[in-house]
Amino acid sequence: MIILHVKQTFINRDERDSYYAALCASGVPAASRAEDGNIMYDYFFSADRGNEMLLIEKWENDEALTRHQNTAHFKQLPSIKAPYTIESKIDRYEV
Repeated sequence: MIILHVKQTFINRDERDSYYAALCASGVPAASRAEDGNIMYDYFFSADRGNEMLLIEKWENDEALTRHQNTAHFKQLPSIKAPYTIESKIDRYEV
């Protein structure tokens, strides 16, 4: 199993909330959850830092993650992120 922790830091809470709304409106989270090989694709908001958001992804294997990264909805992410100031840090774990 492949687990990704994608920590995203925005300049403020409003930017975080606006980005999350745009992301949900795009359908990327729902489409990702519906993919074969997806186990988890969920966003979490920090209780202490209002400008942070964490995405936890779990995939059955590398092949499932690679398929995900080649989907049309995944390829939309750069244009969805473009209007926002986001610092992203990705940690990958293999279990």
